[in-house]
Amino acid sequence: MDKINLDVQTDLLKAVQGHADGVYFEGKGLKLRDIRLSEIQFKTDNIDINPLKVLFGELELDHPVNAETRIVLKEADINQALKLDLVRNLLHEFLTFHTEKSIISIYPKNIQFRLPGNSKIIIEGEIILDSELEKKPLDLKADVRLESLEKPILLDGFKCNTSKGIELEIVVALIDKIHKLRKSPYFEFKDVALRINTLEVQQGSIMLFAQAHLQQIPENISFAE
Repeated sequence: MDKINLDVQTDLLKAVQGHADGVYFEGKGLKLRDIRLSEIQFKTDNIDINPLKVLFGELELDHPVNAETRIVLKEADINQALKLDLVRNLLHEFLTFHTEKSIISIYPKNIQFRLPGNSKIIIEGEIILDSELEKKPLDLKADVRLESLEKPILLDGFKCNTSKGIELEIVVALIDKIHKLRKSPYFEFKDVALRINTLEVQQGSIMLFAQAHLQQIPENISFAE
């Protein structure tokens, strides 16, 4: 059931003075910048707010604030998000890395995720491998297991359709880049920065627990269709 619950934890005197003990937000079946979120929750620390906005049932921060955040993404919603230019460009940025010979970029063209359970992620589809010298389209399938951010990513299987194969140097550099992202998973969007503390891969969904830094309460949240 789609819903939004917003609780500003304050009293009238504090609200008039522009203070609140915290904000609790809970939503189900929402979209944030066209990315569907099955569930999202966050709770802030003490904050300064615009008292005039509160009187009219709106919430506007006077200063940036930190929040504990929980997000659940369903398999279907992840695959839908992978079609968005916003997400593809973000992945392209994360999957750009250096080898001794050149700068390598991976652009996801048509990627699908499957989450069968047991901490497993099956990634299948087409990518563009750009090594500056050439752009090579590749069809691939990778079976990986991610039990937690504290443990290494396990590669249970990998298939690629290229007859020339992929240079070992590129594979080593890519693995190194992925491990660095795993150890310091940090994402920035408009008005929001997320540092993921815990990631749980479940059957049919991924659950994230993160520390968020909010410049403003996001305005572009809507119910998913």
